[in-house]
Amino acid sequence: MPEQREARFWSFDGDFGISLLIATDPAGVPPGDVEEARAVKDDARLLLESPLPDEVLRAVWRAASAGHRDPGADPRSALQWMIEKCEEVNSVGEPAPMPGRPAVVLVDEGAMKERVLAEVPAVSGSPVGPQVASALARIVTEVDADLGFRLLLRVMKAYRVQVDLEPYDRYREIGEGFGYPAPLVPQGLAVRWPRFDDASARRRFVRDFGFSFLAGRFHGDLWQHSYTVEEGIRGVAADEVGAVPGASAFALLQDTLRLQRSMLPDDTLTVLWQVVTGRGHDHDGQNIRQWLHHLTDLCTERLREIDPGFTVTTPELADMSRRDAVLRELRDIAPALTEAVHDSPWYGADTSPWFALSESAAPVLEQIVTQVDPDLGFRLLLRTVRAYSVPVTDEHLVRYAALGGEFGYGRRHIADLAESLREG
Repeated sequence: MPEQREARFWSFDGDFGISLLIATDPAGVPPGDVEEARAVKDDARLLLESPLPDEVLRAVWRAASAGHRDPGADPRSALQWMIEKCEEVNSVGEPAPMPGRPAVVLVDEGAMKERVLAEVPAVSGSPVGPQVASALARIVTEVDADLGFRLLLRVMKAYRVQVDLEPYDRYREIGEGFGYPAPLVPQGLAVRWPRFDDASARRRFVRDFGFSFLAGRFHGDLWQHSYTVEEGIRGVAADEVGAVPGASAFALLQDTLRLQRSMLPDDTLTVLWQVVTGRGHDHDGQNIRQWLHHLTDLCTERLREIDPGFTVTTPELADMSRRDAVLRELRDIAPALTEAVHDSPWYGADTSPWFALSESAAPVLEQIVTQVDPDLGFRLLLRTVRAYSVPVTDEHLVRYAALGGEFGYGRRHIADLAESLREG
């Protein structure tokens, strides 16, 4: 039967509970934070009250800490001590209230046990061997699938077990099934990534990426209260959780090079930037191509951290096969897009710089689609629709999702657009 459980880890940024404690604190001292102490206590109680022999508990404990933490011949005494220390922390007060409601994850324990058990053999060939794999399997089946999976991940990270992309994707799906924070699975896991310039790398983005994502970071003037220009750019070039290292910087570099080396005049590129950012940033007095060159320098800097020999080359020719499909969508939404830009942000004014910009919005996007890259043009169209809350129908979103799928966009790319428009 499906078991509904509270996602006790909903406010954490990564790993939590005893799987984090025994891997990062050799002394095994419970944390002073009330939420973290509660998570440790919950895990420790599960193990303490389990039917597992002490040698099983000890084997997993040692393996999860890479041999740095040994609870001794009586691991249950160590667990009891942890629980008592956590209770002392919890007696000080309740967790600080968080905005919104805690997430509740509906877990089918039987199904999740099967999924986690199928992954346990991955550690059998590692230095820990089949004994630890057997002990982990018993925790999964006799104690708790969630705790067993977190301990399995800890063992794999402790001994740098190499993970191919296919099992890694399964681990991410299992983590989502338990409601884990996004970084919990990938942090510290030795994944065999392809190179950032491999064609498959961009298909691992979950959301928007590249120049269109950068435009979102500089939309309007709200960004100025959150980060500097350099921080905004580096945030786009930084690695997304679960993406190929360097892929974000490479995607931004490729988009930027296509714009920079295109035949479009500077004025056209300037108008493009104004449209997609809602006049969010004026390049600090630089002309548009100087700004684009600055972007390429920052992306190259990041990529050379991964590959010191990386050099900037001419990007591959854009795939124009979907140009007409993107143009159909752009021309279909153009009247609504023009009106939305025209009315932003001074609806009803007699004069506004937005009036002229509105007349340029659809034409400049069309130039990107036809003369630079239909993929980039479509992403910038989606970004502009989102930026100005352009009204779209469910039929539009279905078509956008289908076209995005052909381009290889991530599962949240169109979903984020739909959610943004509903909230707006």
